Amino acid sequence: MNTQTERPVRKPVGQRGKPGGNKRYNKQTAHVGARRDGKPLIFGWGAHLTHTEKVRLQRRATWTSAVVVFLILAGVLVGTWINLNIVIPGEAITTVNGHAIPQSEYRAMVAVSTQLELNYIYGPHGLTAKVTSLETQDAQTSTSISQTNTQISNLQKQIKDLPAGDSTQRTTLTNQLNDAQNSLTKLTAKHQDLQNQINTLNNTTIPNEKQNFTQSQYGNVSATNLQDDEVLREWLSTQSKAIQNEINPSATQVTNSYNSLNINMPTTNGYNTFLHQMISNDQIRAMLTILDRRTNALKYFSSQLNSPSYQVEARQIVLQTQAKANGILQDLQKGQDFAKLATQSQDSQTKTKGGDLGWLTFNQYVNDSDVNGPPKIENWLFDPARKVNETSPVIYTNGSYYIVQITAIDHSRAVDATVLKALKGNALVNWLSDQRAQPGQHITNVDQNKLLDVNNMPPNGILPSSPPASSSAGQPGTTMP
Repeated sequence: MNTQTERPVRKPVGQRGKPGGNKRYNKQTAHVGARRDGKPLIFGWGAHLTHTEKVRLQRRATWTSAVVVFLILAGVLVGTWINLNIVIPGEAITTVNGHAIPQSEYRAMVAVSTQLELNYIYGPHGLTAKVTSLETQDAQTSTSISQTNTQISNLQKQIKDLPAGDSTQRTTLTNQLNDAQNSLTKLTAKHQDLQNQINTLNNTTIPNEKQNFTQSQYGNVSATNLQDDEVLREWLSTQSKAIQNEINPSATQVTNSYNSLNINMPTTNGYNTFLHQMISNDQIRAMLTILDRRTNALKYFSSQLNSPSYQVEARQIVLQTQAKANGILQDLQKGQDFAKLATQSQDSQTKTKGGDLGWLTFNQYVNDSDVNGPPKIENWLFDPARKVNETSPVIYTNGSYYIVQITAIDHSRAVDATVLKALKGNALVNWLSDQRAQPGQHITNVDQNKLLDVNNMPPNGILPSSPPASSSAGQPGTTMP
């Protein structure tokens, strides 16, 4: 048995096949891949490379270019996203004592304030819903009036058809007639009252709300609220824990405000969805916290105003130039009469009264009244260090030069009830005015370009750029008739 493995027969090394056989074909294939054609690849370089090397480099260059282009596009997209969502929103729209209030916070406050106003006008418990409810009540009242008139006519006919003379039936019908007439009087009065309420809402209250429901109005109010909150929080940081707890809202209060906001959203025209599309729930709660703190502060400062109270009696001279003011101050220091010099005052309310401001309690000077003076003057008047007959230096504020003098101080003087009510209603606004006028306060003007930036405003015309053309205007974002 042959145990050797059978092997294929190999041709001798020098053996040739047919002319034009495999040897020539194999040589030609190898030559194409390794051939150097002497042509440069780019910018005169690459003539020394083979065809295979050139193809490999071209493929690498193509893929590298594609990757670079992709990375550039991705970088542009990421940079744009960062700019739109981080850099621009983080830019300050105003500052309070160096603390920046970013656009993102302003945008959130505009959104929440807009939604609250939408709820107030168009919500299920808003003004328009109140009109509908009153109209329903009035329709029912009108029906009752008609039925009562019919009842009265029937009773009068029955009484007329009775035999002459007194009778039990006549007495009964007469009593029923009197009751019906009394009922008609009450129903008529109710109908008139309902009509008055409906007319007031339709002709005054709702049109006024719509007139103020504009981007400019709510933009300025939102920016001011954010500035005020920073002033308030800086002041709170210096107060006792008890005052801080009284003014800073609790988590429960904020949650209640959040739930109320959502429950009272309008259900028409998609107004109930825009807020949650514009900002996050955390931002909504943060803005409601600011607004709740403002509400609590009003209650606190209002509670501090009581009668009797510390009051000062004062007088003032208001002048247009510093030179004139300096001259009058020198005359006062020489002993000249304040009342006579006050005839030169620019304040028409007090110049004929010797500059007399009367008795003032705290905040009364800056409150909406005949005085309506600047808070910087009130801060001087109510400084605890003030003394009777003390005259101020020339104080420049609100574009004018003031000289004020205290003529009397009463630590416990009764406050007029009407004045006290007005002061309580404006307690927070007046307090903030005084705080803003304190030395050291530095509040920058709101950036007007950012104030009305389209990216900071609610979408789809929900907050109009201008008030409606007429009182019959519809809801925001709708075509006005």
